Amino acid sequence: MGIMTHIAAETLPLAEGLRRDNLTVQRWLRDKAEKTQINYLANMITFTQRSGMNPDGFLAWAKTVDTVEVQDQIEKMSEGLHDSVKFNFKIDMRSFLTHNGYTSLPKAKLSYTLKEWHRGYKKDEVRKLLGFLDNVPHKLYVLIAVETGLRANTILALRYEHIKEDFDNGVVPCAIRLPPSFYGKKKSAGYTFLGEKSVSMLREAIKAGIVKTKPDSPLVPLGYYAIYDALGRARQKAGLDPKIQPNHGLRKYFEDALDGGRIDKDKKAVIEGHFAGTRARHYTTRELETLRHVYLEAYPFINVDSQEPELQRQIAGWQADKVELVRENKKLKEYIQEAETRFEKELKALRELIEQQRTGSKKR
Repeated sequence: MGIMTHIAAETLPLAEGLRRDNLTVQRWLRDKAEKTQINYLANMITFTQRSGMNPDGFLAWAKTVDTVEVQDQIEKMSEGLHDSVKFNFKIDMRSFLTHNGYTSLPKAKLSYTLKEWHRGYKKDEVRKLLGFLDNVPHKLYVLIAVETGLRANTILALRYEHIKEDFDNGVVPCAIRLPPSFYGKKKSAGYTFLGEKSVSMLREAIKAGIVKTKPDSPLVPLGYYAIYDALGRARQKAGLDPKIQPNHGLRKYFEDALDGGRIDKDKKAVIEGHFAGTRARHYTTRELETLRHVYLEAYPFINVDSQEPELQRQIAGWQADKVELVRENKKLKEYIQEAETRFEKELKALRELIEQQRTGSKKR
């Protein structure tokens, strides 16, 4: 799925033209993550519409005037934008110039203070959100988001090959095995899993032909803006708090669920993809089976249909203990059977030896 499929329909021609016709934009976008390219193009569209200059023209003009005038132009074009949008706009325009060899911009005091704290969705709110979504891909996206805690761009980058091993073998929770390119950066993916709800809906989507099972088939065949718009509409129809971030509120739901499950904080950090701490980065196990056990322990709190997660966790713990007892009992029976078999063999050999000795004595 190409980058342009994630650009809003009304600005798609502009975005395509910017990248096609401007070498400076091609150079700027080179080797950038898909979400970064989307943000860059969106801000460049804003700049070109407000300034009347195309990107190549902007760079050429910048080289003919004082650097302070260039910074003033960027500031002027950002006027009227929302604070957070303005901050990113100015950062991106400076980035465009820097990537094209223009490094003479004066230092700028760029900072953005978050004015409001945005909470995550609650269980009943996720259920309401799902009820106002129109189709399976939208619902599948929400379930994957709340059961994995992955960021939007990571979810949209998930392919069937990333879940194939466990999914094909019916293993739940289903491990998501991502390549190294998803890690080792500021916003890394977590070592996480698909839970029962998302696995069940994914099977429905595959059965209906919505999701394919080729290795490179996307698990959610949608673009970022399509998802964002659908979540925004559903949130409004459900009458939910408008301060809840449509996408990031789902990740916050997952993090809150892990908190509710009171799991080990270092293993929680690994599952979430938070590797800033030395311990989480270097020492906490990333062995999937260990993390799978931790995820299972927290799943009653993650599952959007779970009404009494603490009780369900206790029941799950009892069931796990029962399974372990059955496993240990099976091992004990196998050990006893092996011992009996070994004893019978040794007894038989001893009898044969006695018989041979007795036969030898008679011959003498």
